[in-house]
Amino acid sequence: MIKKPRTKPLKLLKLDSILQRLVHNHLKYGELQIEFARYSAGYRGEVALNYYLHDLDENSYLIFHDLRLPRDKEKKYYFQIDCLILHSSFGVLLEVKNLSGDLYFDHHFDQMKRTKNGVDETFPDPVNQVQQQKSYLESWLKRNQLPKIPLHSLVVLTNPKSFITLSPHYGKKAAHIIRAKGLVNKVQDFTTFHQEILSKKDHSKFTTKLLKQHEKHNPDVLKTHNIKKTDIITGVFCPDCNHVPMHRERSTWVCSRCYGKSNDAHIRAIQDYALIFDEPVKNKALRRFLHIDSSTCMKNLLKSMNITPSGPTNSATYQLPIPE
Repeated sequence: MIKKPRTKPLKLLKLDSILQRLVHNHLKYGELQIEFARYSAGYRGEVALNYYLHDLDENSYLIFHDLRLPRDKEKKYYFQIDCLILHSSFGVLLEVKNLSGDLYFDHHFDQMKRTKNGVDETFPDPVNQVQQQKSYLESWLKRNQLPKIPLHSLVVLTNPKSFITLSPHYGKKAAHIIRAKGLVNKVQDFTTFHQEILSKKDHSKFTTKLLKQHEKHNPDVLKTHNIKKTDIITGVFCPDCNHVPMHRERSTWVCSRCYGKSNDAHIRAIQDYALIFDEPVKNKALRRFLHIDSSTCMKNLLKSMNITPSGPTNSATYQLPIPE
């Protein structure tokens, strides 16, 4: 049973909005495109895993996607798990990789090298990554006074076009690397090694703690890439031809290029603002962003989206919801 469904990563949504609105010929555009492509490929790989996870008995397994849990009581540091499978006898942590090309797992430098189209890239060894996550989860279970259970860790390669090679002395770590199609058999094999530990009540405790302590990763992409607010294109995009800005005429958005009309084109613009800036905003700032003159009009548009202000009338702000 899926207890925490997979959602599109917030960073991917932020990158998408910024790329759509970054001024033309910006020096960071190529850098952002590369990062967006990498995150998109990773997300597609995790989505592809759903096909195989579906074969697990939903009455015997609890599945949690994209967990981000605190490593310490102060919640200063976090660790992330692509997927956690919980059985009454054990748990399995999955690190999902969706990489094509030739993959070489190097024991000497604790890295994975990918060669594609004659270009070499190096990545941290994902086996080491998931084993570290396993160690963090063991500490987290102890800190939260949850039953100690055997934990296994696997690196799941979801791209069937990858060619895997291991260095001669990679050793026992090789057993942690599998193709997606072998996942279910591997997980079911673990049931033969362990006796039942967790009761239904324990499952409920695990679920409550995991969901309560999960915290989304919400990076400041503008700050990370040193992008100024003035580098972001403002205005409402036309849903038909993507021209910006549309102008508002009698409660309707009108495109000056294709003359298309829309009643709700502002929703995307407000969502973009929420993703890119992620801060409380005043009516005036939103009006500038959407190119709206009337404060009443802006207030009504927000009200139609069930977004209400907080604070005194003359300095009220809106906390825009982050889209999922």
